[in-house]
Amino acid sequence: MRGKRSAGRAFGAALFMAAAASSLSIAGCGGADEGALLIGGERVDSATIDRDPLALLPSGMVMLGYLDAATLFQSKLGPEVSQLVTGLLPLGPESNFVPSRDVVRVYGGVYAMQGADFCAVLQGNFDTAAIQRAADARAMTTAGAPLVKSRYGDRDVFVVANVGFVMLTNHTIISGNETGIRRAIDRLRYSKLERSMPKWMTDLVSTKGAAFSVAGDFTRQPAVEAGAQKLPFLAGLRYMRVVGNFQPPGMNFAGALTYKDAASATAGASNLQNLQQVANFVSIISSWGMGPSVPPMQVAQSGNDAAFTMPMDESLVRVLLRVAADTARKALYPAR
Repeated sequence: MRGKRSAGRAFGAALFMAAAASSLSIAGCGGADEGALLIGGERVDSATIDRDPLALLPSGMVMLGYLDAATLFQSKLGPEVSQLVTGLLPLGPESNFVPSRDVVRVYGGVYAMQGADFCAVLQGNFDTAAIQRAADARAMTTAGAPLVKSRYGDRDVFVVANVGFVMLTNHTIISGNETGIRRAIDRLRYSKLERSMPKWMTDLVSTKGAAFSVAGDFTRQPAVEAGAQKLPFLAGLRYMRVVGNFQPPGMNFAGALTYKDAASATAGASNLQNLQQVANFVSIISSWGMGPSVPPMQVAQSGNDAAFTMPMDESLVRVLLRVAADTARKALYPAR
């Protein structure tokens, strides 16, 4: 589609960061798992499963995200990233699990199946035997809830409060809320191991040197228009691409937003430039004891697209990560 192609050109112009982020490999990937799993009625070895995490996510996602956890754990933002990761995999010493040691990368999808649903793939090195023992003992987890084992689709599902996860191999775990995890399991039962999201999304999350990336398709999401009352730049938004790296002054963002028409893109670009004046965003920052100062954003609008770049200092990134982790915790573990 022309809108997607032009957004890609705008994004390419905005993408100014080129430093390659360091990465950690998954130790012994595939070597620790000698068995095979049934996927779509066919036996698939663990190395194949570990090789393409995007193929494990259900179709129909609204947003696709990627987090280079290994790189961020090596930064000063490690504790905040750890909070985000434990929201997806709420384990701790009872399962011989240390996020900064064991998680290398995370891929996640946000869906609108029965509300706001999610499914994520975490890759790294996991002590599956220790997790199994903790579940058998109903050990208390870092979420303040016991680790419970249940069964769905001929697979063991480990549940903590509102989050479930499935251990596929020693290096790959699927996590999600109830709807998300069941959709993932059903897909593995009945489908082949292949990607089911648009190529432009997978290309974005494969951006070299990105510490994180987010791709969004809002063409069938009326909730985005409703959100424009608080965040005006969402009005008329159809596609979103954002990547960030961890370089001085803290983190650098670059992205492109594609709107339904040029008029919406012009308004969106103007609202992005005045983002520091958005009351909702300011209230979030202020609630964490910081002033309402948001760094200036460089915005360029062309046709239906608005491309932007923005540096963000480390202290502000830390606050935003804490807000994200706290919001996720309240949604996933409301009674804790």
